[in-house]
Order: sequence, then C-alpha cells, then structure tokens
Amino acid sequence: MTPSSRVGIVGGGILGMTAAFRLAQAGVAVSLYERAPDLGGLVGSFDFDGTHVDRFYHVVLPTDHRVVGLAEELGLGDRWRYRPTKVGFYDTGRLFSMTSPKEFLTFPLLRPRDRARLALFVARCQLTKGHDRLDDTPLLDWLRRTSGSRVVEKLWKPLLDSKFDGRYDDLPATYIWARTRRMGATRDKGGREVMGWLDGGYQALIDELQRRIVALGGKVHPGATVEQIAGEGGAATGIVVGGRFEAFDHVLCTLAPPMARRLLAPQLALQAPPDHCRYLGVVCLLLRVSRSVSPYYHLNITDRRVPLTTVVETTHVVDPERVGGHLLYVSKYVDPGHPDQERGLDELERDYLGHARQIFPDLRDDEIVSSVVQRARVTEPVHLVGGAGRIPELHPAPGLSLASTAHVYPEIVSGQAVIGVADRVVPGILERLPAAARAAA
Repeated sequence: MTPSSRVGIVGGGILGMTAAFRLAQAGVAVSLYERAPDLGGLVGSFDFDGTHVDRFYHVVLPTDHRVVGLAEELGLGDRWRYRPTKVGFYDTGRLFSMTSPKEFLTFPLLRPRDRARLALFVARCQLTKGHDRLDDTPLLDWLRRTSGSRVVEKLWKPLLDSKFDGRYDDLPATYIWARTRRMGATRDKGGREVMGWLDGGYQALIDELQRRIVALGGKVHPGATVEQIAGEGGAATGIVVGGRFEAFDHVLCTLAPPMARRLLAPQLALQAPPDHCRYLGVVCLLLRVSRSVSPYYHLNITDRRVPLTTVVETTHVVDPERVGGHLLYVSKYVDPGHPDQERGLDELERDYLGHARQIFPDLRDDEIVSSVVQRARVTEPVHLVGGAGRIPELHPAPGLSLASTAHVYPEIVSGQAVIGVADRVVPGILERLPAAARAAA
C-alpha cells in the first residue's frame, strides 16, 4: 500500500476530534495536538470534587442527527436519556413558566394582543425555510415589524442584552430565526419540550473518538502546546510543538480565528481570511446542591437588575446520581474583555451566588455541596448583518485548512452544528492531499 499522507490537527475539541476520526477512517495518518491536559475543549468535563461533570452546560435535541448518529456509530447509541423539561422567565422579582402551549397563551408578562403577535412570529419562523433575506436584515428592525414594539421592549431587548453583553444593534435577523427554529424542534406531539443527555456527556463521545483514532493508527497528544503552524513558499509545511518541527502534508487548525491567526507563520497569516466576527466569552458559577433549586431546565432572565444571562439546572435532564447531586450553572455571557474575565474567583463566586439567591431566595448555605467558577474568554462567534457573505474560506492556503465555530452560520453554535463543520472540512482536506495518498485512502 502507498504510504498515507500525514495530517496535523490543532485543537482537541469536538470539531478536531471528529475531523481526526474521519480522516483516520480514510486511511490518513493523523496527529492531533491539544494544549490542555485533557480533551474536549468547551464540551469536555472536569473533576468537580471527585465526580466528572460538564465544564459548561450542554444539551442535545432529539433532532440533532449528527450528534446522535456519531454516538451510534461509536457504539454509544444505548446511552441516550431524553426527558421533558420546563422553561421559565425571571422578571419583576418573580418566576414565570412558559413551558406548555397554555402557559404561552396566558403568559402574564405580555398583553393578550402581544402574546398573539408573538405566537404568529414563532409560527412564521417555523415556516420560513431560507435565510438569505434575513441575513441582510437588522435584527431589531425585523423584530419590531414581526413581533411589535411592546414585545421587543418587554421580551427581546432584555434577552438580547443578557446574551450579547449589551451590544446587539448590528446583528442579523437570522439569529432569532435560527434559534426559534432550533428550539421549536424540542417539542413533542403533546407540546412538551424534550431534551437529551448522553450518559457521560460529550466527554463520552470524546473519549471514544480518541480510542478509535488511536486504534486506526492515529496519534492524540493532550498537553501539547503548538507554537506555530509553519510555512514555506506560501504553503503550510507542518507544526512547531515543544520547540520541534513536525512535517505534515496538511494542517488543520480548529481554533477560533483570533487564536488561529496568532499561530500562523507570517507568510500564512497574510493568506488567512479576514475575521468579520465579534466573539463572546462566558463566566459561570457551577453549584452542586443537595436538592433541585429551579423548577426549570433553562431560566431566561428579563429582569435586568440581575446581570446574568441564564440559570440552567442541567439535572432536569442529567441523572443527579451520576454527577453527585443537582447541578446549577449560573452563567453570564460577556465580551472577551469584560472585567469578570479578570476578577478574583472568590469575588466572582460571592457576586454570582448573590444573584442566584436573588432569584432563588430559599437557597441555603448548607444545601451547597460544592462550588467552582469556570471561565472561557472565547466561546462562540457573533456574526453581523450580511454575515453569510463573509464566512471564512475553509482552505485559504496550500496545505492549510482553518475550520472553527466561525463557520457555524446561520445555525446556532452547538455540537450538532460543529460536527457539521467537521463534515464539511474533511472532504476538502482529502481532495488536497497528494494523489498517491488519496489512492491509498
């Protein structure tokens, strides 16, 4: 057999691991490098006082066919757990449920006429298949036309403020359209919201991907910091890691564009596509508590006296006995330069716990089993109006592919969408490998 081409991959999140697996299946010799000591990135788990839990909250919808299909392919298809969940709002110092169709139609934060307009808006999103016209439409203008000014002021503006750290005037209509369509897929025939969890979380997928990659002859290197993606003559030639150059026929970098650009050799950086996105980071206080605190899986916060994005009690879907208790993620999406990215952890924990207690005043100290603050400076891109025409080139230079969450559009960033990026970039890499290696694959 003709020797296989060698492909180096930077980043051990779900995108890099899925791409490595697909390339290894095609007979390519892959080597993956991840700076962190463990794999999984934002979807990975960590040791939380003796029990592994998701670093940040994640959920899988019944319609996430890429995630479900990958799990089944890896022999994990019998580990899915689906449960009905509830969604709530916190406003004017009170909790309100918006789970059932009846609750939607009687939602007290909106007048009957506004509720009717919101219902028509949701139906319109489900019926609108294409996004081309929405991509060039400013979000707030579209929401005012389709939902009405009162719904925008009472509902949409507080939600957008909490999600985008106060900056949302340059977003396209696709953002709410795509989110509404995705979340509409969570409803069963009875109108209940249903969400799923893979026993062991996404980490179970990551661990099995690692095992399969190695079994296929690939190499996975956690705790390996890539210092540069090297180039010569305008083409990528390999990776510098640990002060040593490793030659590759092709390099795939799965980091977000701001981080990827810092790794590119100067001549490659000149060929990198421009980055038109803003980015969001996240700050999250994770609490393990002895009882369920919130009646809702996901709580929207429209009372802006509480400067949080959401409170998510994942153990409405995740089995509490598998994670050592009930898990409450008290989260705030922030600009990468937000002060909370630099503040002391003890101070952050006090503040975020105070916000959680403002929402749930009966939460007692003796019910908090464990707590930890988790932060990530860059978690997802924010595409601006006209973003569909500015999606970065996947293969900007010979021997180089750049694929990341910046390629997720108009979908909302999720495991489903990110695996889709891996599915798009791998065929292009295989086409660009030396002909002899393609024949061998």
